[in-house]
Amino acid sequence: MSERQRTMQTTINPQLGLLDSLMSAPPTNDFLERLDRTLDWRPLERALQAMYPATTGRPPCAPLVLFKMSLLQHCYGLSDPQCEELVSDRLSWRRFVGLVLQDAVPDETTLVRFRQRLREHGLHEKLLGLVNRQLQAQGLILKTCTLVDATLLQAARRAPAKTDKTGGDDDAGYTVKQGQPHYGYKAHVAVDETHTLIRKVTLTAANVHDSREFESVVQGDEEMVMADKAYWSKARSEWCGERGSANGILEKPGRGQKPRPAAVRMNRLFSSIRCKIEKVFGWWKRSAGYRRVRYVGHARNRLELEFKSICWNLKRLANLSAA
Repeated sequence: MSERQRTMQTTINPQLGLLDSLMSAPPTNDFLERLDRTLDWRPLERALQAMYPATTGRPPCAPLVLFKMSLLQHCYGLSDPQCEELVSDRLSWRRFVGLVLQDAVPDETTLVRFRQRLREHGLHEKLLGLVNRQLQAQGLILKTCTLVDATLLQAARRAPAKTDKTGGDDDAGYTVKQGQPHYGYKAHVAVDETHTLIRKVTLTAANVHDSREFESVVQGDEEMVMADKAYWSKARSEWCGERGSANGILEKPGRGQKPRPAAVRMNRLFSSIRCKIEKVFGWWKRSAGYRRVRYVGHARNRLELEFKSICWNLKRLANLSAA
């Protein structure tokens, strides 16, 4: 074998294809490359592959390819056509999702059917848990303190007029925040304080009070739980105590009562820690295009919230691996 043949043999990556490997300076994306190295995709691939029974034949496109395309879509706030176009145009995105230059990129209809299959198999509320098992195994979710909060998301459609009940979204709701009316949904989030990783999320209509979902997002295995005054109640304090978690919910004085000086000091301390969760909401709305939901109906938007949460955690994982 000649020296040239040996060089080509060691250079060509069979997973990328001949044309990709022979490019002298292929475009790279450090974030996607770190992410691909630091996460074991096999557990996710097995869970996704289970949606396609052997009796239905081989799926036309690998489910993991569609999952990774969905991650890119939700990370950058793209529509289905935009995602298809950018995966076609960007070699670094092709590499990340597992396509070579000769492969056809799945079209927008395929992405729609993939999301529908995820919902039908109940994975729209389980994908984050699959990712978090790896984060916990890597020692990134420490359970020392969980931060709880909620954020409003505008509905994909305008609120129906009072004189015309058609249109809108039957699963969305009205609320008022700081004097401003809001129609849409509310994302309830629990974040591990150490590395600001999302542990659990739920989605409700906007009119559901923040505290209603507290017990749904708190795992009960953390040493402390922190939340703002909207979550304060003696019953909730007792609920935390029964599970061995210290109560870090900002204390709210009763009607007509003055706040206790000790409570004021503790509230100030807890607030300086609890505000870390705002980084999640800030990234969602400024970088991931998540000021409003993209779909109509709770199930579709619950899946979108799951993907947005996974995107944040994977972004944090890539950053932590680079540190």
